[in-house]
Amino acid sequence: MKNMLLFLGIICTNYCLGQDLNWNTVSYTTGSLSTNFGSIGSPATTVSLNITGNTNRINGSFPVKYAANPSGSANDCSVNCAIRSSVTFVATGESVAYTFTFSPAVTGLSFRIYDIDGTDAASGDQATVTAVNGSTGQNITMTTPSGPTITGSGTTTAIARGTQGNTTDDFADVSIISGVTSLTVSYANNPNNPTAGNRSFSIGNFSWSGVLPVKWVSFSGNRQSNGSVLLKWATTSETAVLKYIIERSKDGQQYTAISELPALGNSSLNNYSAFDPSPGSGNSLYRIRQVDMDGQFSYSGIVMIRDVTVNKDISVFPNPSRGLIQITVPGNVQFSSIRIFDATGRLLINNANSNGRVDIHALKNGVYHLEAENNDGLRYKTNFIKE
Repeated sequence: MKNMLLFLGIICTNYCLGQDLNWNTVSYTTGSLSTNFGSIGSPATTVSLNITGNTNRINGSFPVKYAANPSGSANDCSVNCAIRSSVTFVATGESVAYTFTFSPAVTGLSFRIYDIDGTDAASGDQATVTAVNGSTGQNITMTTPSGPTITGSGTTTAIARGTQGNTTDDFADVSIISGVTSLTVSYANNPNNPTAGNRSFSIGNFSWSGVLPVKWVSFSGNRQSNGSVLLKWATTSETAVLKYIIERSKDGQQYTAISELPALGNSSLNNYSAFDPSPGSGNSLYRIRQVDMDGQFSYSGIVMIRDVTVNKDISVFPNPSRGLIQITVPGNVQFSSIRIFDATGRLLINNANSNGRVDIHALKNGVYHLEAENNDGLRYKTNFIKE
């Protein structure tokens, strides 16, 4: 079976100027599964590599630095010097993962994946790319002019799968605009290929356009009971950061600034929160734009807040009621919460993990508004009368 070559190269102007991690110059010990390269690149960041997964399938004398052709040739080492492994997969579900970490986070990270080829039926291989900034997954752009089948481009998991037959020069370009603290390339047998076997892949030079003066620890969002969205994020190592701008999108393409907060400017942990009082209908995507004192900026990861569907097929029995009420909706639904409000919007009862039965003996006579939410986040609204 033909050995498959996977080259992770660099994408930059005219392929390629200003390499930041160049395998021709960094030190690497043949066969090592863990290496700290120290502070490298311009702008500088500390880079390390850890190889995990089915590493016992890596053939002897690998990984090894790959020597390309001399300077000035078509395969100049400034473009595609690499660290190369030869792997013999025994089972189709096995994989080997190369994880690079960056501190501080880098922006504009880019590379190229070569020679993902074969077919679904035989000899096919696959590379899966993921990246995070702290704990937040980053969107990955993966394209190809020809060759492997690309899935997941524009999401947090991009995949190149060999389907085009055995070739040596097809490639997929990968870029990640937002900050990256950890990048993983998982190399495996094409899951549609029923036969595992010998494969080889190489990870080439890396390039990045900048480093973040802030380290993103977390970024999350939750829809509140009144329909607003609460966003929370945490950072460390803020250096010359001016402010954070909260941006919202409905389509993932066009973002609108909705509010901003000044940076705390501490080197220790910084916690922030912001509300979007009117997210509108449909799903909402949020990101945070971090702006430096000199006007440069970078982005957090993206958080999606799902639209809350209001289901009208909800009933309260008995209605009117004097004591206990039972809330029901179509299907076998478990409620995560049931809330009851008076006519002024004041929350009077908040039952968590409810089976749909609520005691309303303590309520005064009158009309009340009820909101129930199931375990899937769907919200149901109705009114009832206490007498």
